[in-house]
Amino acid sequence: MIQTLPNLILRTKELLLLNAPCASSDLDSPFAEFKVRQLNNAQVNLCLTQMLTITRTEDAPFAVVADYNLLAFNDFAYIRAVRRNRIMRHIPIIAVADKDVKIDVKTALRAGIDDCYRAPVNCSAVRERLKFLHRHKAELARVDPLASDNLNVRISPFKRAIDVVGASCVLALASPVLLATAVLIRLESPGPVIYRSKRSGTGYNVFDFWKFRSMYSDADKRLNEIQHLNQYSDTTFVKVKNDPRVTRVGRFIRKFSIDELPQLFNVLRGEMSLVGNRPLPLYEAEQLTKEDATYRFLAPAGLTGLWQVTKRGGNEMSADERIGLDVTYAQNHSFWYDLRILLKTPFAIIQKENV
Repeated sequence: MIQTLPNLILRTKELLLLNAPCASSDLDSPFAEFKVRQLNNAQVNLCLTQMLTITRTEDAPFAVVADYNLLAFNDFAYIRAVRRNRIMRHIPIIAVADKDVKIDVKTALRAGIDDCYRAPVNCSAVRERLKFLHRHKAELARVDPLASDNLNVRISPFKRAIDVVGASCVLALASPVLLATAVLIRLESPGPVIYRSKRSGTGYNVFDFWKFRSMYSDADKRLNEIQHLNQYSDTTFVKVKNDPRVTRVGRFIRKFSIDELPQLFNVLRGEMSLVGNRPLPLYEAEQLTKEDATYRFLAPAGLTGLWQVTKRGGNEMSADERIGLDVTYAQNHSFWYDLRILLKTPFAIIQKENV
C-alpha cells in the first residue's frame, strides 16, 4: 500500500468533509456516531491523491461530503477517477454547493456523485441519506465488488435461449410489417426511421434502445414544452396524452405497439429480454434513488412486463404504482411468471389512449 500521512488515514466509520460549506457545530449532533474529519485546503489536495490509491477496504471512509466546486473541477475528473477504484467506487459521495453556485445535477449524477445539496444543509436529512446510500452500495458491492459501472445481474441460459429463439421467430414473421413501417415513417417526415436513445436496463447497464421513430425529429428538444401535460404527478416518468410531437404514422404504430418491434434486435444482442422491467431513459433512472425503487434494476430489462399487462395505456397508474409493479416482478420473476406475462401481452398490445 502507498504510504500516507497518519492523520489522513481514513476509517470505515469516518465521515470525510472536503471543504464542504458546513459548520462543524451543525455536524456534531446529527453525525455524533461517526468521526467527522474536516480538511483544510492543503489536506484536501493530499487526500484527493490518497483516495485514488487506497487498496484496503478498512481504509475507506464511510462517506464523503464535499464542496461542489471541488468535485466539479475539470468536468468531475476526480469523481470519475474515484468511481474507477474498486474500493472507493461504492462509498457515498454528496456535494454541497453555496446558494449562488450553479449546479449541473444531471452531469454530477452521471459522473458518480450520489446527491447534490445547497447550503444551508439539513444535516439530519443528509445523515439519513448517507446511511441509506451506504447500505445500498454495500449490497451492490456484495453482488459484484469488481464491476466497473454496472451490477452483474445474471440471466439464466434457459431464459436467454428462449429470448433468442422467440425474438428470431417474431422478426421473421413480422418482416413485412417492419419494412412497411419504415417506408411510411420516411415518407411522412424527415429524419431517421429508427429512434435510438440511451436507456438504463438490467443492473443499471446503459445501452442504445431501439424503436421506430413515432415523433418529429426535434421531439427531444421540445420535452420542456409538454411537461405541464405530464399525466404523472411527479417528474420521475413522463406520459402525455395527445402528445403534439407525435406524427400521424407514429400514433398508429404506437396504438398497436408496432414502434416497439425494433427492440427485438436489442433482445438478440443480449441487452434486453422478452419479459422484464422496461429500461428507463437516463433522466428517469437517475431519479429512482429510494431503497425500494432500486430493486427494479435487479431484474432483466424486457420488451414486455408486469406493468404493461396490468394497466398499460390507462391514466390511472401513478409513478409509485408502476415502480411497485417493477419491484414485484424483480422479486418474483421465473419461467412460469414470464410465461403468464407473455400470454397476457397480446391483450395489452392495443393502447387505450394516445400516449
